[in-house]
Amino acid sequence: MKKIFTTLFAGLMISAQVMAVSVKDVCGQFNGDLNIGGDAYPSRSIYLLPGVVDSTVTFVLPDFTFGKGKLGNIVLPNIPMDANGMLHLENATLYLDSIHERASITVINGLQDEGVTYNSVISANDAMVLLSIEAPASLPEPILVLFMGEAVRANNYVLNNGGFEGGWVNDEPTGWHSFGTATGNMKDFVLDHTYQFIQSTDVRPGSKGANSAMLSSEMLLGVKANGNCTNGQINAGSTTADDASNNYNFSDPTNEGFNTPFQGHPDSLVFWAKYLPADRDAANEVNKARASVIITTNDRYQDPEGDKDYSSVVLAKAVVNYAATSDMGWQRISVPFEYTAAALENAPAYILSTFTTNMLPGGGSSYSSGTITKVSVLDTIYLDDVELVYNRELASFSRDNAELSFDKNIASVDANYCDSCAKYATEDNGISAQTFIAMDAAHKCIFVYVIADDYAQSGKYNLYRVDFTDSETEGLGPKEDETEGFESILSGEKRFKKVLFNGQFLIISNDAWYNAAGVRVR
Repeated sequence: MKKIFTTLFAGLMISAQVMAVSVKDVCGQFNGDLNIGGDAYPSRSIYLLPGVVDSTVTFVLPDFTFGKGKLGNIVLPNIPMDANGMLHLENATLYLDSIHERASITVINGLQDEGVTYNSVISANDAMVLLSIEAPASLPEPILVLFMGEAVRANNYVLNNGGFEGGWVNDEPTGWHSFGTATGNMKDFVLDHTYQFIQSTDVRPGSKGANSAMLSSEMLLGVKANGNCTNGQINAGSTTADDASNNYNFSDPTNEGFNTPFQGHPDSLVFWAKYLPADRDAANEVNKARASVIITTNDRYQDPEGDKDYSSVVLAKAVVNYAATSDMGWQRISVPFEYTAAALENAPAYILSTFTTNMLPGGGSSYSSGTITKVSVLDTIYLDDVELVYNRELASFSRDNAELSFDKNIASVDANYCDSCAKYATEDNGISAQTFIAMDAAHKCIFVYVIADDYAQSGKYNLYRVDFTDSETEGLGPKEDETEGFESILSGEKRFKKVLFNGQFLIISNDAWYNAAGVRVR
């Protein structure tokens, strides 16, 4: 056998003697190296999703290619996993829709090759999965596929501490900054303005947290300084409020502690705000607060941009100017991200968020009574539960161009189960969403998983099920084994005939259809 272990995997070997793990521990995304038939392939990702049966996982290897052939997604549902993280699956069949062929796949444990032992075993941090794939005509002989990788656990898909909880260090919450850590020519004039960004116990309705953040504007050297918080850093460089060349928030890869690494493609920004302008006249159009979240490349970026061209740096923007509610209460605000042309060619690297008490630098209002202006009463915002939303819903699912309707994530087909008798197509509603179809012959149904970029971190996914008229899927208990070898079919008293259907050799016996392996397919 060609040696399949290479130095490429030397640092990722996993012992079968691991601590007890659960499905919850191991599910997520793993990035690592792929070896096919003894040859190293470029690094790939796999996903482990919770199986629909207890103590099982669903294995996904997206866009599997071998040589010049594209076999499509390898999706193996409901693989039994023991307490040591060992996977156990024998003689699974998978219809590869991209090449219209059936494959036989086995998860291998205990393979030895030149003194190296391979076990398909998963831990919370590492994964080793060894598959044997055979049967498709495009594979003249069985091939061994070895994946070895590490779990993706980086906090690079969300905004950190969007609820502004926990203890504030140096008058700032984890992940956020304001005037207390500003830089620029005017930093000495604003460093003591920490009271413009403080922790509050006034939380949004239904919040599970105990705190929010309060931003307020203030007069500084006769100039109105907007309340301002960011996950980057404030540059205070001018007494002219709208001097965008000197007054801005910025993110710089070299500015450690004041940038936020980011890898995701979210669909929208959602946050809660209670905006209290000093001038309560709702007709005043300048009485609007501002939120801005910008996803960028691995380059410096500032907001506002001023006269600089950042078109090659900006990948997506979610920007909104919003007014107070009629009762000056809490409101939930959702803003879609608009992706730029640069997003097609560049990967996200950083994200810069800005929340400010007014849409205009130095804008906003103060409360006037006669000839006396009460500058101590200025604009205020309470912020809570800032988050990025990744859409991961199934928008449509069709079988042979006929769309199915789902009720509580379940649809049905008026036909007998057969994983190779129809073409399936899906659409999802997320920018980063991925949809994986798992054909489950054991339960005579189809499972559809939809995940998004943040799956590795959030563990969130949506699961849909398609039942067939011959299914007995309630409770998802396995059906009786319907496998019959050719010998039992041909030697019995059953009537049979041979047919060629969609390029496959099949036998029909007593209205049941069997493939070349003797597995009932219809």
